[in-house]
Amino acid sequence: MSDFDTLFKNYHHSLFVYALKFVADEELALDLVQDVFALIWEKKKLSLDDEHLKAYLFRSTRNACLNHLKHQQIVSKHQNQQLSALGEMELSYYRDGEKSLIEKENLEKIYQAIRSLAEIHREVIELSRFEGLKNKEIAERLNVPIRTVETRLFRGLSALKEKLSGNLFHILLNFCCLKNEEKKGSS
Repeated sequence: MSDFDTLFKNYHHSLFVYALKFVADEELALDLVQDVFALIWEKKKLSLDDEHLKAYLFRSTRNACLNHLKHQQIVSKHQNQQLSALGEMELSYYRDGEKSLIEKENLEKIYQAIRSLAEIHREVIELSRFEGLKNKEIAERLNVPIRTVETRLFRGLSALKEKLSGNLFHILLNFCCLKNEEKKGSS
């Protein structure tokens, strides 16, 4: 029998029990002890005297167990971060999806209400709210007096106020602000 076989027989069970105290998993403990013996074989540490070899074996087993536990903590931390990030992305996705669906429904109601207006009122509302034009610019484009634009805009908005809920009406009023900000940003 070779020195390695003797070493394996003498220490395998003791190292296994020692590793089991750290990792509490029999298969893992066996794998870690096997790795320690493979390391002994590769590094040719058999030339050490018995006392130093025994200390080396137990220290190597302990280090292998601690390295494994440290690695597991890192893996676990990374998995938790990934799960957390995935959860946040999923919430954001559903929240944005729900939000965009509600916005789409609201916009459709607003467009429907606008389409139901008389042509002269609808035209002024669209130029004012969707294209972000000022009353003077609308008057120039339509070739009408500014006072006519103001009257048509007032009547159109009054009709929309009756057709739309308060929230939808406020969304419509804010279109103008959004369009003007977009114009400033693109200039």
